[in-house]
Amino acid sequence: MKYRYIILLAFSLLAALQLRGQDTVPYPRQDTIRLLVHDTVVLLHTDTVVMKVIDSSMLRNMQEREALMTEKEKFYKEIFTKSGVDQNKIEADRDHYRHLVDSLNRLVRTAELENVRKEEANKYLLQRAKDAEARVSEATNRKKKVRAIQGIAMRFYRTPNWEVRLQPAAEAGKYDKVLRNRNAGNIEFDFVTGASVMLWDFTQYFNKDHKSRTIGDTKIRTPEVRKFDQDFAYDLGIYVGFGGSNLFKNFYVGPSFRFVDFFYFTVGVNIAEYNVLVSGYKEGDVIGATQTIDDVTAKSWLMKPFLALSIDLDFLSYIKK
Repeated sequence: MKYRYIILLAFSLLAALQLRGQDTVPYPRQDTIRLLVHDTVVLLHTDTVVMKVIDSSMLRNMQEREALMTEKEKFYKEIFTKSGVDQNKIEADRDHYRHLVDSLNRLVRTAELENVRKEEANKYLLQRAKDAEARVSEATNRKKKVRAIQGIAMRFYRTPNWEVRLQPAAEAGKYDKVLRNRNAGNIEFDFVTGASVMLWDFTQYFNKDHKSRTIGDTKIRTPEVRKFDQDFAYDLGIYVGFGGSNLFKNFYVGPSFRFVDFFYFTVGVNIAEYNVLVSGYKEGDVIGATQTIDDVTAKSWLMKPFLALSIDLDFLSYIKK
C-alpha cells in the first residue's frame, strides 16, 4: 500500500502540470485519480483515498521554470541558427581542447616526477659531497697525533736463500756439495705498514719566510724560494711498522719526518728473523756427503738499516673514492 501511494504521488505531480481543478485522470487500476483544487492546495482524489499533493504556488513556480527553460533553449537555437556556427565544429573544437588539456596534464605530471627524481638525486649528491668533505677533513686533520701509513722500505740486507749445489770434485767421478746463496746483493725492498706518532710539529717553521738568519754575529742570507699557494703540515715523530709475509717476525722502527701533509720519510732499523749459516760455515764451503742444508743453517734475529717512503692511509682511501 505504501508503494502504491508513492506511485500515485509521482503521477499526480506530472498531471498537475496539465490539469486544473476537478479534472479526471484515468489510472490503469481499479481507482480513478482526480485533482481537486481547494484554495491554494491541490488534492489527489481517488475512489478510496484523498491526499494533499502540492501547494498551488509551488506548482506555478514549477510551470514558470519549465517555460523559462523552454524559452532559453529556443533562444540558443536561434542564436546558433542566425550566427551560422557549425555545432559539429564546436564539438570538434571542444574535443580538441579536451585532448590538449589532457596532454598538458600528462606533461605536468611528467615534469613533477622528473623534479622529484632530481631532488632525490641532489640529496644523494649532497650526502656524497658531505662524506667526501668529512674524509678530506679527516685526512688533513693536523691535530691528529697518530696516523696509519703505508709505503715501500729499502732494506740494506737481502734475505739469504741458501741451497746446496753439486760441483765436480778434484777426484774424477766424484762431486762435492757446495753452499750457495741464490739471493745476491745487499738491497731488498719490502712493503711496510705501520703508524707514525707525532712528537714535534714543524708546520709553522716550514711555512714561514726564511730570507735571512743570524748565527752569532754573522747574518746568513738563504736563497729565496717561492712558497706554495697553501700551507702544508710538517712534523717529526717515531715510526713502528711491520713488513713481509710474516708480520710478527719483521719489524721496522725509526724516526719519521712528515712533509706536504701526507708523505713520510723514515730512517731506522729493521729487526727480522733470517735463515743464516751456523758458525763455522760461509758461502762456497763444501759440506759433508751426509749433511743437508738444514744441518748448516739456523734461524736468527738480525738488525739491519732501512729507508722508507710512506703515504697516509686516510689520504689513500680518499683517493680511491
